[in-house]
Amino acid sequence: MKRKKVCWPAVFISPFFIMYGIFNLFPILFSFYISLTNWQGYGPMNYIGFSNYTSLLKNGAFYKSVLNSFIIVLEAMIPIQTLGLILALLLNYGIIKIGKSYIRNAMFLPYVTAPIAIGLIFATLFDQNFGAVNIFLKSVGLIGENINWLHTESLAKPLVALVTIWRYVGYTAVIYLAGLQGISRDIYEAAKVDGASTPKAVIHVILPMLKPILIFQVTNGIIGCLKIFEEPYMLFGDYKGGINNAAQTMNMKFLDTAFKAGQSGYGAATGYLMFIIIMVFTMIYFSIVNREND
Repeated sequence: MKRKKVCWPAVFISPFFIMYGIFNLFPILFSFYISLTNWQGYGPMNYIGFSNYTSLLKNGAFYKSVLNSFIIVLEAMIPIQTLGLILALLLNYGIIKIGKSYIRNAMFLPYVTAPIAIGLIFATLFDQNFGAVNIFLKSVGLIGENINWLHTESLAKPLVALVTIWRYVGYTAVIYLAGLQGISRDIYEAAKVDGASTPKAVIHVILPMLKPILIFQVTNGIIGCLKIFEEPYMLFGDYKGGINNAAQTMNMKFLDTAFKAGQSGYGAATGYLMFIIIMVFTMIYFSIVNREND
């Protein structure tokens, strides 16, 4: 009887581990093995060791995709976190008093909108011939002729960042708002009674108490932006990220190599290098955060 009682917990929890092993752990390990071969997605797998990794580290296009990803992180993350926090503060501390629930729903709507719809909307807005952006800018006299937004190399990454900001700033604001609502309003009122202005009360009282949410948001945002794929793909309609691979991210480079080019082994190596880069960057970020806490 004792033995049966000890075994029952393992029996009940085993379906999770079985499913995790089949659909998560096995693909991860198998993809690493694929990265050590020159497999084309079909036929025999020829083991070549770390040749895919060495050739990838000599590939300038891969480094360009890494640089593009980090530039998009800088261009998108700062506005997303700043605007999201400002919106949350405005909603939580009564500056916006009418229609709060409708505003929250409206802010969250872009996050749940299908990526294909977002791509089509922004591709239409920035179309060179009939896009609303060109029409508006010409009507107010800011430009003399239509700008080819989607085929100008210098504008590719800012456009991706703009779409990313539009999609995620509302979600970020809702998360910050949830964190602010967990902080007693009496603390804010006490700071005001003690003579602190609204900016000082927010900076010196509210934000330190919101620090765990800030770290969570920034961490998730950085990792999400480094893995970005849907926004540039739907905006430009290919894996290249616009003209001269101007906005091709690491994830797009991985998919372009693994599926479109038919080099599954090389693509798997790209995916693992992307994972290593994100992991190292995240570890550096956490070490900086933990050092500040100490």
